[in-house]
Amino acid sequence: MPLEKHHDHSSATNPAAKVTIKKGESWGEPGVLEESGLVVSTDYELAELLQGYRMREQVPPVIAVLGGALHRTLGSPQRDVAALRSGQGYVFPLDVGILQFFDSEGTQREVLFVAHCQASTDPRMRLWKGRTVLAMNASFMGTLNLGPRAHPNDGRLDVTEGQLKWAERKQARSRAVTGAHLPHPSLHERRVSSRMQFSSGSMFDLSTDGRLQGKSAEFSITCIPDAARILV
Repeated sequence: MPLEKHHDHSSATNPAAKVTIKKGESWGEPGVLEESGLVVSTDYELAELLQGYRMREQVPPVIAVLGGALHRTLGSPQRDVAALRSGQGYVFPLDVGILQFFDSEGTQREVLFVAHCQASTDPRMRLWKGRTVLAMNASFMGTLNLGPRAHPNDGRLDVTEGQLKWAERKQARSRAVTGAHLPHPSLHERRVSSRMQFSSGSMFDLSTDGRLQGKSAEFSITCIPDAARILV
């Protein structure tokens, strides 16, 4: 059944951004996977496909999603390709995030992500060990609910930034299984639709949808509303 939209309108938004969902309205509509329809099983596969369409300036078709953090955020529906082709699935509009940075060779990189982006000054990218920035379009990253208020189609990214001491990290990681690590006095939360820029005296390791993308002392993230449609 379609998901109920759940998001908070309390934070400021960019008036130019198109917010596509409203509180109390149903979200999604019945859909059918065509025989030639595209199917992915991970967030990164979906992001790569959408990035290709973005680079070619083409409107992407509806893409079936069978797994990943985004799929889990949508309730982990247990529908296989046969079920989707028989019309049992639902189509949902989707926002995406864009990570921009200059790589070690000075080339500007633009990477699309669908579920999450992580930046960390800790070379091993341990959560909150170094300065950590999380931009969540989905609720989950691995086994952790790091974006408990994130919604994939509210025109925003849920951004959490901060650094924790060892005891705090241990407690926060345990509580993050259910999303109960927030609010936290040392973690700054923002729900934003406009472009955000970050910089540090140390290099950030950058990851999108579970894949390392490079290192940079500066980067930005942007939310692109209604960039795609997915079938689950």
